[in-house]
Amino acid sequence: MAVTEQLHLGSNLSERLSPVLSKIRVTADRTEQFSIVRAWFNQHEGDLANDINDLTFLCTLPREERTLLTYPVIGNWVLGRMASFVPQTDHQRAGFTLLRGLVVEERFVNDHWNLEPKEDFNKKEDEFNSFLLKDPDDSMVLDEMMRKISGEMDDAITNGNLPKLDTYTSDLGHGLLAPVYSFYFLTHLYLYNLVEMRSTEPLDYSIMVVDDQRPGEWYQRMISVGFKHIDGQQGYFLDCESALEALQAGHYDVILTDLDLGKGKMSGLDFVEKAYAIQEGKGIVPRLSVFSYDNTLLQEAEKRLHRWDKKDQKVFQQVNYNNKAYFTAIGFRMDVGRLLADEARFGA
Repeated sequence: MAVTEQLHLGSNLSERLSPVLSKIRVTADRTEQFSIVRAWFNQHEGDLANDINDLTFLCTLPREERTLLTYPVIGNWVLGRMASFVPQTDHQRAGFTLLRGLVVEERFVNDHWNLEPKEDFNKKEDEFNSFLLKDPDDSMVLDEMMRKISGEMDDAITNGNLPKLDTYTSDLGHGLLAPVYSFYFLTHLYLYNLVEMRSTEPLDYSIMVVDDQRPGEWYQRMISVGFKHIDGQQGYFLDCESALEALQAGHYDVILTDLDLGKGKMSGLDFVEKAYAIQEGKGIVPRLSVFSYDNTLLQEAEKRLHRWDKKDQKVFQQVNYNNKAYFTAIGFRMDVGRLLADEARFGA
């Protein structure tokens, strides 16, 4: 728990934010402004607003200041609402602790705060969802809690209960509700949808990961969110050449490869073509995907490997979304789940 400085309890949001606003207004350096806000909110995790009406102050700020402060302030408001939750089981208690930690970090890892990669946060998101899937029914209580919190903001805006001011620099939907929903999606985007898809059980599908940097880590994350590990079969590889040898000898249902495997090594693009042919030759439905830090390579893969005509398509989803900085194992599992549903509905 952060050490919280004393603030005027009888003041409103504008007055409570005045210390941090004063600090950021005396520097024009954007990176320094973000650092000031992060440091200040690391000391202040409590709800700074008296009520939802008070939060509308955010929508009166200049865009630059609003971008800095919206997610931290809204995150604190969400944390305040979460404080009334009473876990009924050990699983809920542990899940709540993980969720609270993500909400604390989401204040600084969001579409406004895009100064740094989300990889550490995404890894924690995979760990969180892996835990939820151990008991999805019990975990859904956390999604219900977050739904009620977002619903409180939604109702206030939809019912027109909030002030309508000419001084707003952002509408209430974008300025308040959208940030609240970003916190709600921590449970709703994956857990809720997997429950709705009736796809919370571990998948009976083995996976191969090819990556020249952290293949073992990616593989373990995939296994943690429900892919199958086959005893005695290696599931991750540093290069395409050894992966192709293993593919010839073993059984892999899903394949994920990086696109740039290092100088002098086979590219992920060429690997996909060869792996696709091997899977077809063995009578295994080819289910291949790619990821990369390099958006240029992802765009090249999009043009070469993804087709509307499935006869010519070598990968199973729009690969230009698969930048590693934003990639999660749980999101990939969702993609595979949709693919399997399509196969069941329309045929492989």
